[in-house]
Amino acid sequence: MIPVPPPNDGLARFRAFLAGETSERIFTHPTGHPSQPTGFCPCDRSLAPRLWFYLKATALVLALKSPFNSLKIRLLRRLGACIGRNVYISVDAWIDPTFPQLLTIEDSVLIGVGVRLFLHEFRRDRFQAGRVIIRKGVIIGGFAIIGDGVEIGEGAVVAAGAVVGRDVPPGMMAIGNPARMFPLKHE
Repeated sequence: MIPVPPPNDGLARFRAFLAGETSERIFTHPTGHPSQPTGFCPCDRSLAPRLWFYLKATALVLALKSPFNSLKIRLLRRLGACIGRNVYISVDAWIDPTFPQLLTIEDSVLIGVGVRLFLHEFRRDRFQAGRVIIRKGVIIGGFAIIGDGVEIGEGAVVAAGAVVGRDVPPGMMAIGNPARMFPLKHE
């Protein structure tokens, strides 16, 4: 069995990470099995903060299912995400409601129908959260999956259904599962 450090050390480092006090893009901390309380999940908090989290998460999930883009953008900004101008988030996209402050979307980005943006994950032996940065002019095709800690470079395209677990360089296209990178053809 892997020794697990005290959760308070990890929680203090994680709070600093969430507040942007570190330059790291990915935070990891060893944990026991995810079915046990870790302190990183809002469900481990006391009743009032837990209910407040579920209220905000429900509002975000419902807003993302709606056709009203300005509602999605306003709510994401209110929850701490950094969203640029001329961003369009299609109907039924899903953005991890647990840590929206880890999301940055720059100007002129299109996020397709059914896209999934993950900002954290629990693995068997560790908790991981990462900043997702979507640079200017990016297009993300329908039903693509973007993992935590991924940066999609300026002008890149993520094809429909692609599963992106690593950075996409500027001007490239990510295709497939797992995503492979190809140069964009300019016609």
